[in-house]
Amino acid sequence: MGHKKVCFECRKAYSINGLMFSEIEHSCPECDCKAVVLNHKFRPPKREDTKQWDLAKFLVDHGFYFDHVNCNGSYVRYPTTMEDAKTFVVKYKKQAYLPSKD
Repeated sequence: MGHKKVCFECRKAYSINGLMFSEIEHSCPECDCKAVVLNHKFRPPKREDTKQWDLAKFLVDHGFYFDHVNCNGSYVRYPTTMEDAKTFVVKYKKQAYLPSKD
């Protein structure tokens, strides 16, 4: 399954092939700003849907890269509103991936 390189500055996502997990962060091919590799389950919103882009960035900033989140043996759906996202990051913080800042 492919993953996506996502730029929150341009609000664009690029499909990538192969495993690019030597680093989580990469550069955007368009603006050269930081881009993040997200799981193939991430569905990028339309470019003009800034609320959904802000929501996705909030989740990524809190360590949720659209990988599976598990609750009692079942996968949890990612939130679709900022209010739900704030609850989500608190409730599932033990499953977040926060890379070291070295």
